[in-house]
Amino acid sequence: MSTLEEIVNAAKALPAEEQAELRRRLESLTETAENGGAQAEDGSNSRRNDLRRRLHAALYEAGLVTDINPPARTTRERHPPIKIKGKPLSETIIEDRR
Repeated sequence: MSTLEEIVNAAKALPAEEQAELRRRLESLTETAENGGAQAEDGSNSRRNDLRRRLHAALYEAGLVTDINPPARTTRERHPPIKIKGKPLSETIIEDRR
């Protein structure tokens, strides 16, 4: 089950008062995000990170998550491919699997 589905199921299991509080907090997050949309395109990553941070904080405060993990790093240096003699390595792997 995906994390989003787990969050939705946990939200459904909450009492009505806590569901209303969660709804209020999520609406305030989306309203803030919509107001920030008028800013320059340059700040889109910082707005996205800020929204992600506030969303995680709201879910933590509501008790729907127990830990707030940092976002995964996406910037990785790609090493140049290694030249090999003969047929491509992918073909050799496919033949070995047969």
